[in-house]
Formats: sequence, structure tokens, C-alpha cells
Amino acid sequence: MKNNLLYIIIILCFNFSCQKENKKEIVGPTLRFEKINYYKYSASHSAEPFQYRLTYYYEDGVPHRWMELDSFGRVTTDYIYEYDSHRKQTGARYREESAIDFSIEKVRFENDSTKITEWIDSIGQVYYRMIDNLNKDKKTYRAAFIGDKLHGYDSTFYTKDGFEKRIFFTNTKGKVLNDRIFKYDSIYNNGKWVERKKIMQDTIRELHKREVYYDNNFVSDNGKFYEGIVSTGELSENVINFSADESVMFLTRTSDWTDQLAFIAYAKNGLFTETIRIEELDTVYNGAISPNGDKIIYSIRKEDDEEIWLISKENNQWSNKINLTEASNIRGGYFYWLSETEIYFYQNKNSGDIVQGEINKGNLTIRDSLSILNTKAGTEFSPFVDREKRFLIYSRYEEGNKSNQGFFISYNEGGFNNPKWSIPKKLSMLPYGWSAHIINDGSQFIYTNGEDIYSVPTKELKLEINK
Repeated sequence: MKNNLLYIIIILCFNFSCQKENKKEIVGPTLRFEKINYYKYSASHSAEPFQYRLTYYYEDGVPHRWMELDSFGRVTTDYIYEYDSHRKQTGARYREESAIDFSIEKVRFENDSTKITEWIDSIGQVYYRMIDNLNKDKKTYRAAFIGDKLHGYDSTFYTKDGFEKRIFFTNTKGKVLNDRIFKYDSIYNNGKWVERKKIMQDTIRELHKREVYYDNNFVSDNGKFYEGIVSTGELSENVINFSADESVMFLTRTSDWTDQLAFIAYAKNGLFTETIRIEELDTVYNGAISPNGDKIIYSIRKEDDEEIWLISKENNQWSNKINLTEASNIRGGYFYWLSETEIYFYQNKNSGDIVQGEINKGNLTIRDSLSILNTKAGTEFSPFVDREKRFLIYSRYEEGNKSNQGFFISYNEGGFNNPKWSIPKKLSMLPYGWSAHIINDGSQFIYTNGEDIYSVPTKELKLEINK
């Protein structure tokens, strides 16, 4: 009897242990990107939001950056977190509307329930301080604002799901200001809210609709790629491409078609965190990053033609500019760098043709005119070539002929070393655009419409290739 009882206890303990292990293995999806759209409540359902809030998260779910944008997509507040090696926040860089440079914020924790934020001036002195009292979920329930003296407190109450329920400010005279209540109308199964109302003085003022994403596509419902970071409201994004491992991104922005600014971004913890202006390039017409991410080929528009240049990265600096046109007499632009030596680009012939070239030791030569892709009346440009050379996608534009405006695809009916390109077909499911690129293990098709960068699932292209 004792042995049977002992056996039952062992079985129960084993089952309980397995249940605990299974529970440990059940991990919810990691939030990577969210967007909150703010609407005036009296507006119709077709009205555009008057404001947006975007938040980007690293692979481990730790927030990297949040931004608030106006109705035109221009950033009004930009906040970038800083952490120590243990992923504990140590500060931030933040910038508000019309500010060019970021300001500095320092963060420290006195204990598990007290967070202190200090704002630093240009000479490193603290000019403002906020002391947050945290609840057991590490969320602020009371925050004191202190300049040369105490200005008042923010009080925050939460729903049972941990969502903000009521927030108000109380000044030192006890007057309550900016009192707002949030009512949640719908909630995801995983505990993320979808829609809420903002109520002030018993009147519904705003409607907030939330988009939540757990994948690494970083695409809003409107199709924009890395909204606020890559696709911005300040300038138009005109060209985008990536290194072979997709750890480096190159793009151009412009308010002037001919003179564009070159930017670069580096992936960190599964996220392109910031785009950085390449000051050494001055202004360009378009360009592309090399597969290794250490060279940029670009064109400069002069009158009605384009000079081709090459710049390299050495000792973490972009330098050693080479004028490839001067040596080869080849002009063009809208490049795609298939390998370190094989490159495809546009030439201003027959209104615009795509050619295959070779770049080697600072010399550029043309290897194939790719006549099957080109027309006399249309402008063919901005090619993308599959890494296995299974297909080639490019843009075509013929004035007055909509059937010849858009993205076209040609399949390789030969081999990798001796491709035989098929007669091109229009990808009619896509709008007109250029700067085609496929990323993210072949799942995302990226392009620009001359204003923003957009992404669509590659499966929507219905590519006729063997997986």
C-alpha cells in the first residue's frame, strides 16, 4: 500500500513537473511594431488620422524607439531608448518638433519601485527631473515633475488588463488638469487592445485605433515600410536597396528630383534603428550598396546625362571616390549589384535601356545589352535580379501607354552562367513604381512610388518559379 501511494505521488510530481516545463515552453509572440492612429471623434470613418504614434521593438521585445507624427507623417516627437548590457534603460535621446539635434535624457533606478529621469542641458547639467513611482508591473502610477521646484504630479490608474484607464495632473495647489479617461471597446485575445475612446469632461474627444505586429516585416496597414524611420513625411524616398545579408540598407531622399541625399542604415538586434546621412556623398541622383556593404556605386545628374561614381568604406569612413564614367565613358544609374563584380543598371539609350555590366578594380564594362528586356519607345530602368538568377524584375515607363507602365518580370530559361531571359510580362497586381527589391527570406517585395517605400508579400506577385 505504501509502495502504491509512493508510486502515485511520484507520477503526480512527474506530471506536475511536465506541466511546469510545458508552461515554460509556451511563450507568447514578441511584439515588434505597433501603430496607434488618433482620430477626432466627431470625424467620419473615412477621415484621416490627425496624429500617429509608432513604436519599434527589438527581437527580444524591448522597445527601441517611439515617434509621434502629424497627419502629414512628419515627426513631432522622436524618442530613442538607451540601455546597458543587461537591457536596463539608462537614458534616451529625444527630439521634438522643429529641433535639429537630439537632447539627452538620463535614467536611473533607485530601487525596484522608483525611477528617476533627468534632462541634461548642453553643458551636462540637470535642469529638470521626473521621479516615477512604479507598481508591481513596473508601470508608473505617480510621477513628480521637478524643475527649480516641484511643479506637480501625474497620476495613472490602470484596468485589470494593465491598460491606462485614467491619467491626470495635479499641481501644487491641488488643481487637477488634463484629466482624461480611456474606454476600451475591443481587445485582442492575447491581451492587446485594438480600439479605445479618450474621454475628457464626460465627452468623447478622440478615437484611437491600434495596429499590432509580431512579424519582422515592419509594415503598417497602409503598406509603408518602416514608417517614420525609412518612409518619412519630411522628404520623398526615391531609391532603396540592401547588402547581400540585408544588414545594411542604402536609400536616397529628396525634395529635388535631381539632387538627392544619400542615407545608410545598419540592422541592430533584428531592426533597422536609424537612417544616417552619408555626408561624404554630398548630393546624388541614385545609387546602390555593394553585396558586402563596403562600396556604393552612384550617379550624379549633369544636364540630361548621368556620371557614374564609386566610393569605398575604409576605416569606418567613406572615401576614395572614383569617377567610373571618366575611365569607361559609360553613363547611367539605377543600379542593382548582384555580386561584387556583376552589376545591372540603366543607360540613357533608346529612351532608357537596362544592361548587364562588370565592375572590377575600379573599371566598369558592359557585358550584355539584354535586348529582350528593352523597347525603343519605353524607358526600362531600376532592375532587380534574383540571387539564383531565376528571374529579373524591372520598371518600364512609356508616356501615354498605361499597359507599358509598371513592373515587369523576365524569367531565366537558361542556366546561372548562361541565362536566357524570357519575353517580359507585366506584374499587373502592382502599381507603378521602381527600386524593386526582395528581402526577408524572399517574403517581402519592396519598392518606391517616389514618395515612400512600400512592401507587399511576395506571394501576391505569383512568381512562376520552382521553390
